[in-house]
Amino acid sequence: MTLVLCSSIHAQTRTDIVVKNRYSNYDYAYSVRIPKGLTGLQSPSPSPNHGFAIELSDQAIVSVDGSYNAAEWRSFDDAIKVHKDSFKREVGGAVKIVARIPTVLGGLKAVRFTMKPRTGDPEVRDVLLAFREAPGEVGIVYEIVLTTPTSRYNKDKHLIVELQKTWRLKSLPK
Repeated sequence: MTLVLCSSIHAQTRTDIVVKNRYSNYDYAYSVRIPKGLTGLQSPSPSPNHGFAIELSDQAIVSVDGSYNAAEWRSFDDAIKVHKDSFKREVGGAVKIVARIPTVLGGLKAVRFTMKPRTGDPEVRDVLLAFREAPGEVGIVYEIVLTTPTSRYNKDKHLIVELQKTWRLKSLPK
């Protein structure tokens, strides 16, 4: 899930794979166009092939991820609770959901929600999340996650929409 990807890709290493233009993921059956002027970084093998991250600054990152629904979330509320708890641990205090709207990702029903710490307001986490059923399996969770300082949020939030508009589903592997 993106929660792991966000923390594992923060500085480019010599072995990171540079991703430009369109990223295609055949394992999780999706593709997305990386916005012009930006470069994604993907962990090399033997790391799992889930997605990539775009480092916007030392403190701002947007990540794209496809993962099996190993936690077996049954609803958006389940996923939001886990994201909120994770963000709470990262910022070291209470977190509030400041926005939640239904949306669509590649034709799938999705939700976009924005979280901020209750005090201090140092950063914002904006998440777009969708579930995809996979017959006979736990399904797939797709996520686009922006973590950025509050001071940069208005500058960075358009990236979620740009990535969302270019998201394409592919046939699931057999």
